[in-house]
Amino acid sequence: MLLVLLVMLILAVPPAINQVPVDLPQTSPLDHPVPIRPQNDLTVGVGGELAWNGVPLSEAALFTVLQQVTIQNPEPLVRLTPAANAPYDAPARVLRLIKLAGVTDFAFVGNERYASFGKAPGAPTSR
Repeated sequence: MLLVLLVMLILAVPPAINQVPVDLPQTSPLDHPVPIRPQNDLTVGVGGELAWNGVPLSEAALFTVLQQVTIQNPEPLVRLTPAANAPYDAPARVLRLIKLAGVTDFAFVGNERYASFGKAPGAPTSR
């Protein structure tokens, strides 16, 4: 009897669903392609050094550049690429500057390189 009740309870509980509902934009044949916008590459080196499109600069100079980016029309994409061994606080400070400057078009670049971080060599990566 107890076993029957346990089985009924198990069947009555809804299964756990590991999904996040996301509303994706609907496309139509009338949609026009989005024009390619200008991009700027911001890198954080292994020692925490910053470079804007390959030109080294300080945090104060970066903040000035980021403020200038926000007034451009259209606003260029700022692509952040931190080095794998960069100190944690350097990219965190850069993210703070990006937020303070009001940059709205921002992307991380190269994260796929770290998909297997902490996994045994040859182990499958989840996507």
